[in-house]
Amino acid sequence: MFLSKNGRPLTHESVEGIVRDAGVMCNVSSEIRCSPHTCRHTFAQIQLKNGLNIYALSRLMGHENISITQRYLEGLKDIDVLEAGTKTGVLMNL
Repeated sequence: MFLSKNGRPLTHESVEGIVRDAGVMCNVSSEIRCSPHTCRHTFAQIQLKNGLNIYALSRLMGHENISITQRYLEGLKDIDVLEAGTKTGVLMNL
């Protein structure tokens, strides 16, 4: 889908290098891992915090089954879950 400067498909290694270099250019702390996987994981957790349901997220992520997506729930704090519930709650949105 994405091509290199030479017009060839990007490799996994080149995408990883692009993300790592972007982290350096943006002064991301060296304690934070900058990788495509970390970006994907962060995307998933932000979507859940914003109230996206796990079934929709599973489809967005391209997972074959919901059990893979459930792993992203483990990293959420209780307060994040409560806030997401408030955003999507029926009584809060009358």
